[in-house]
Amino acid sequence: MSFEPPSDYQLSQLLGVNPKTNIWLAEQLSVRRNVVLEQLLDLDSEHREDFLASVRAKASIDHPLIASVYEAINDDAHCFFTREWLPGENLSALVERGVTLKPAQLAHIIKRVAEACMHLEERGTSTDELTLSHVYLNEQHVLRLSNLAKWGNREDHRSADDMAEMGSHLLPLMELGESGYTRVQTLLHWMTGKDPERIMQWKNVRHYADQIEQQLAAPVVPMHPSSQPQRTAGKKNQRQLVIVGIVVAIIALVTMFFVSQKQKPEKTTIAQLDGPILVPEGLYPGPDGNENKIRGFWLAAHEVTIGEYREFLESLKVLDIGQRKIFDHESQPLTKLRHETENWTEIIAAAENNGMWKNRVLTLNSPVFGVDWWDAHAYCEWKRARLPTQEEWYAAMRMKTHDPRSLIPAAWGDVVSQDKNGAGFFGMAGGVSEWTRKPASDPSNPLGARLWVLIGASFAKPTNGAQAREWINHRDLRRDDLGFRIAYDHLPE
Repeated sequence: MSFEPPSDYQLSQLLGVNPKTNIWLAEQLSVRRNVVLEQLLDLDSEHREDFLASVRAKASIDHPLIASVYEAINDDAHCFFTREWLPGENLSALVERGVTLKPAQLAHIIKRVAEACMHLEERGTSTDELTLSHVYLNEQHVLRLSNLAKWGNREDHRSADDMAEMGSHLLPLMELGESGYTRVQTLLHWMTGKDPERIMQWKNVRHYADQIEQQLAAPVVPMHPSSQPQRTAGKKNQRQLVIVGIVVAIIALVTMFFVSQKQKPEKTTIAQLDGPILVPEGLYPGPDGNENKIRGFWLAAHEVTIGEYREFLESLKVLDIGQRKIFDHESQPLTKLRHETENWTEIIAAAENNGMWKNRVLTLNSPVFGVDWWDAHAYCEWKRARLPTQEEWYAAMRMKTHDPRSLIPAAWGDVVSQDKNGAGFFGMAGGVSEWTRKPASDPSNPLGARLWVLIGASFAKPTNGAQAREWINHRDLRRDDLGFRIAYDHLPE
């Protein structure tokens, strides 16, 4: 008998046939998106409960690199679930087509795979075997993994086997003769487990891959011709001239320094700010009056500052176009090519000199503003972090804070001059409103579309303080009172 899904789904293509399930590419008509639909073949079999248990295991995974589960239907006529359709090609297909990548790009892939596997490992999630066919790259080289979670206890050898699988089959993807080839090749060899002196864990893989990526992203300063060894007579005279030139240059620099101290206003520096704070796993009050179970994570004590965002933009300047795209979200519009905010040149100039901008004093320690969701996401990727969900943000705000109304929004100022809750988080009632990670339903319109959530009041809109929220349609919104803070699944090194 042919499979007839509910009217909201239209089957497009049969992707795979398994002993117990069929896997389809389908369109969910109500939201106009492609999904992967996996259907249990025998509805009367004893396998139904095992199938649903694995669906629940997949649905419990909440990680930006791993495909999400959307919906499960279990009734007399149907037993299936839908999950995210990953765009692009998987790595196995790229290898078969003979595609090669730069060593820096492959190091980034290894790092991202390690981060996803660390998440599954730390949660004790049982998974199917990871292969190259489960790792997808889209046209912007954004990486995503299939959701391999399943019901049961995690096998002790799962991490080592998955690491060896990646280490054994990724090398053909790397372009020969490029800088960094040997370093990545060595890391892949270590991942196979064939070097008894290098017993690797996923956290070690992530660390080494990140080091390689950063090394290869560093700009190469060309050697000036005059620094080449001289093979003619007169070396002694040339050295003497160089010494005299250095002395003159030092005197000039010292003179310029003292003159500049009299002529230029004092500049701000980036303050030593509090680090991220652990929000332990547990039950927390939710923003809709409910209670949510929150997985342990770390949240920045303060909103991202202008100075911190400047470091991000400066780091992008030394990368080529392809390398910059690795930080962009897979859905970022093709027309968006940069992450500078509007009027960034004027804003950073004012911040570096404690200057005024639109009647506000800016410093490098002021919260960054005017960023859209795509900017915030790219910054998080650069920091090996992510945006918090509204539930996580609210849980952090309520830590050691019985009444959110006790947090009084402050006027515009540096991030450490803002309201502070009992756990040490600044600016949750004021400062700037903040982007969150995922769309959600507006409680006042529960049947409406899921919209993107801005959380926390701002200096410009202080009403409701730490309990303020806004729901918006588009992620390209920029406002002078809108910024963000970052969250980590692992304590940053």
